[in-house]
Amino acid sequence: MVRIARTVALAPVPRPWFVDALGTVTDLAESTTAEDGRVLLPDGRRVPELRLAEGRHLRPGAVYESTEEVDAGKEEDDALESEAGAGTGTVRITVEEWRRTHALRVAFSGSGSDGDLTGRAALFGPDRPDRVELSGRAALTGVWSPLSRFDADAELGCGDWWQAADGGGGVRRPPLRARLTCGVARAELTAAPRPGHGDWEVTVAVRVRGRGLLRPLVSLGLALARRPLTRAVAEAVDDAARDWNAQVPRLTALGAEELRQKLLTEP
Repeated sequence: MVRIARTVALAPVPRPWFVDALGTVTDLAESTTAEDGRVLLPDGRRVPELRLAEGRHLRPGAVYESTEEVDAGKEEDDALESEAGAGTGTVRITVEEWRRTHALRVAFSGSGSDGDLTGRAALFGPDRPDRVELSGRAALTGVWSPLSRFDADAELGCGDWWQAADGGGGVRRPPLRARLTCGVARAELTAAPRPGHGDWEVTVAVRVRGRGLLRPLVSLGLALARRPLTRAVAEAVDDAARDWNAQVPRLTALGAEELRQKLLTEP
């Protein structure tokens, strides 16, 4: 097993702002309508690349579809895509529950040139965010067989995150936990914040281990690759932190109405 940890400073997201922003997004979603399969914004504009394929809008059983055309930009790339049958990617989203006092749950599936993906996402307590859960399964094409299929799941405890970030203590386990499992290996990720100097000090820990019949061989390979793995994880975490710090302060500076207008102008 290999364990790698990295601590980065992240721009904070105040909990009141997050609750208000989530309410704004949910209000906007509930202000949309559906006509003849088209999903319309309050001003009558159509939400691009999205249609209601089955059921009643935002009711359990409603199915939405989005199909994106892939433009290679070059004739030879177009020809290759045509031969591979990979010119489009389709995503289907099914509403399983839509109750702001309890939970928002959706199932999703997607298919394209890279493979197939299915999963579920849930937000518990939308009006007073409690936790977020995400799970999925993917089958990739053009990848070494032991790595071509994997399962993933993640959970974020919203209350625990802000309690830890504000220095409240009493959090028994990392608020953010994720796991990725494939044929030969399993990776587990945790993230836990603590108060910094005007920011969050977030420690991201990754554990990778072999599994199955190839576990001894994979474990040996992980031990030999510890340095490049450590470097790769550090670079990935630092890149994610850089993007977060570039984007998040711009969002948290917006009030509820400003955020709503931004969403309406950039659907």
